[in-house]
Amino acid sequence: MKKIRLNKKQQYWLLQIVGWLSIVFVETINYTFFIVRQFVWEYVFQFCLLAVSGLVASHLYKTLFIKPTTFEKSLSKIWGKALLDTFFITLIMVCTFFIPYIFYSPEFFSTTDFLIQFFGQMMNIARYVVVWIIIYYLYHILDRNRIISQQKLIVENLAKTSELELLKSQLNPHFLFNALNSIKALVLIDAEKAREAIIKLSELLRFTLNYEKTPLIRLSDEIDEVVKYLELEKIRFGDRLDVHIDLQEETLDAKVPPAMILTFAENAIKHGITQLPDGGIIEIKSTANSHSLKVEVCNTGELNENETKGIGLKNSSRRLQTLFGEKAELLLKAKSPNKVSVSIIYPLKYSNHE
Repeated sequence: MKKIRLNKKQQYWLLQIVGWLSIVFVETINYTFFIVRQFVWEYVFQFCLLAVSGLVASHLYKTLFIKPTTFEKSLSKIWGKALLDTFFITLIMVCTFFIPYIFYSPEFFSTTDFLIQFFGQMMNIARYVVVWIIIYYLYHILDRNRIISQQKLIVENLAKTSELELLKSQLNPHFLFNALNSIKALVLIDAEKAREAIIKLSELLRFTLNYEKTPLIRLSDEIDEVVKYLELEKIRFGDRLDVHIDLQEETLDAKVPPAMILTFAENAIKHGITQLPDGGIIEIKSTANSHSLKVEVCNTGELNENETKGIGLKNSSRRLQTLFGEKAELLLKAKSPNKVSVSIIYPLKYSNHE
């Protein structure tokens, strides 16, 4: 058997009709068995009029005066408005109830009985309006909390995913094994250089473990870590690795995402230098104009199509756009038949982080 599923609008109208018609049933039972102790059609007609006026008044009031932004405020403001809404909806219904008297008994409005009946009806009808307000407001408050919880879960999942991707973009474990093996061999040849290499390796590891705590660092600080990494790799590659760093002086204090250039340098070693029997060259350049900063890492080698689809590249691109906006770019291309270039370009003026 196929289940019938109602959308939110259909659910709303179903609850509206059933809810207000239940007043007719409850009041008819109350008057028939406990107040007047007999069935009177006139009372049923009045209860039907009350239900119709309640349905129309509550819907119009909801449409005109209860906006979705109401439920984005604090709970005290939400329930304060709920109290006012109860009063005004009740007032509209009571005024509707007394409209017929304008035509067949206008003098009734100048009597004391009118005031007694008016406030009596206010108290009586307010009972039902309060129920409507509580149900309607609670539904939206709970729905709002559900949306916030879902958004929180999405953000937490994105954070975990980003954290995993950042961990993936940290130094390759193979580098650590190679560096330690190189240092072990260096100990037998030059103990002083081996000691310096151990210091550089420890400083580099400390940097890669702590860099996510700071969204941006100075370019000069980032390059210091890149130099340590490349010097450690040079122990392994020797003359097969040649490094050229050319930084425009005006760019040294510019802010860059930590470990991003370090990741590019590692990729240059992994996908470029290690694939070439004769080794190659790694070049790091930085330039700036009045509007933007460009940092480029070039290495000897050929561009592999898989590199353009890697997680690390997508993660770096997302980091750039998160920090510097949509104008930030990450470009990976073959600069010549035997040279690959990756560059980041982003505006020097931005508002995401200072």
